Amino acid sequence: MQPHLAPSDDPFAAALAHFSTTCDWLRADAMDLAHGEIETHVLLASREIARRMVQGHFDLRARQERQAPWPDGVAPDAVPRAQACNLDTVVGRVRVSRWAWQCTGAPTIRPMDAAVDLPCEVYSSGVRRFVCEQLADRSVGHSCEALEQLGIEVPRRQAEQLAVRMAQDFDAFYAERERPANDAVADTTLLVLSTDAKGVRMLPRAPREATRKAAARDATDVVRGDPMAARQERAHDRRMAVVTAIWDQEPCVREAREIVEQLKPPAQRTSPKRTLPRPQNKQVAATVEKDQRTAIGAMFAEAQRRDPEHRRTWVVVIDGAETQSEVVQQEADRLGVRVVIVLDLIHVLHYLWRAAIAIHGGTNAAAERWVRTYVGKLLTRPVVDVVAGLRQSATLRDITDARREAVEDCAEYLRARSRQLDYAAALRAGLPIASGVIEGACRSLVQDRMGLTGARWTVQGAEAVRRIRALIASGDWNAYCRFHLKKEHARNYPPAKAAA
Repeated sequence: MQPHLAPSDDPFAAALAHFSTTCDWLRADAMDLAHGEIETHVLLASREIARRMVQGHFDLRARQERQAPWPDGVAPDAVPRAQACNLDTVVGRVRVSRWAWQCTGAPTIRPMDAAVDLPCEVYSSGVRRFVCEQLADRSVGHSCEALEQLGIEVPRRQAEQLAVRMAQDFDAFYAERERPANDAVADTTLLVLSTDAKGVRMLPRAPREATRKAAARDATDVVRGDPMAARQERAHDRRMAVVTAIWDQEPCVREAREIVEQLKPPAQRTSPKRTLPRPQNKQVAATVEKDQRTAIGAMFAEAQRRDPEHRRTWVVVIDGAETQSEVVQQEADRLGVRVVIVLDLIHVLHYLWRAAIAIHGGTNAAAERWVRTYVGKLLTRPVVDVVAGLRQSATLRDITDARREAVEDCAEYLRARSRQLDYAAALRAGLPIASGVIEGACRSLVQDRMGLTGARWTVQGAEAVRRIRALIASGDWNAYCRFHLKKEHARNYPPAKAAA
């Protein structure tokens, strides 16, 4: 028995008619209108024409399905029934009609669903991509408003769920993708790794267990206090997002005076800034779901993929956190690779400035000159000499104990990390000594989006958005979308199901 659908005329007649109507309107009714009104009318009309074209295509496929032979894998006693479902596309909602072959004791077979890769939800792949690209930069509410301006209506909760599903193949994408051609670099090219962390404000159920327990302890002795007083920062509503970056970079030998020169105000510089080699093949990632050890392990796994024989120089730029340094060294030992760990100069500057303010009584020209002097010493001398000079400077100034504490903090910070502060050797070898890449990644992947005023996150939602932003920042978004659609098709229409 062959199914029967009522014949129809040209499936694209409705689109052609609307196009003709729009042209007639432009010839007559639009003659007295301003360009803005004409533009709006044509834009809306073009969307409707496109929607009718997509609808006409699905109607045509439904007609061809009626005329096609009995599908493979369908039992002879199967009963065909006409079914239809909605599909929300980037040009509007269309109705997809197709045949469902039903047989007692067997699953219903809809051949056209697999042929057109019909999604499991009402939203098309184009809508899902639009939603994710909006959520990558805006809050959920603003994203839905922007999509509505494009004629795409997606409620807030559905938008969040679409982002989570869209980002689910992130790990598989990087695990399965072929090695890029530009990954093949010379053995003299540095392999640079860097990691940092940034707090993300979460919903009450989202922080880690230790944070929730600390919040519960503090909540037992809460005093409301003056309602007009400045509000205190919440101490236990954040979860750390671990950010990692890996890239290739050509070595660049520099002198200490070049770096010290760039610490001066622009008007006082006597030489222009030298153009440094740009990072190549950069891959950034961030996670709020996984812990620091897992994130750093994934970073080292990518480094191992790029340099499996350990022929290149591996440089790890970190911010000085002790646990961070320990995990980095443990991962290096596990892979049997020697890494050069460099403490980020920007973090060192923070401690030097605190000491300078304490010694010179505030932020002033003298404090700035003092900082430049000690940066120059750090870049050329052993750390023990710099630490001794710091303490001697505080003693000669005869500052108070309270102010001397900042100097001691700086001295102890440098002393405890002396093995990571051999800047003179790093400059001679052409290694990077600052973490501009990872700081930029923290800002772009985490702070710029997840730090929006009033934003509160679930673990799933934050993880999905950071994955999408990481793919966009790494230049892999288009490739990932193609990969994800293939994975979605395999999940929705596995070979065994198609053959059933």
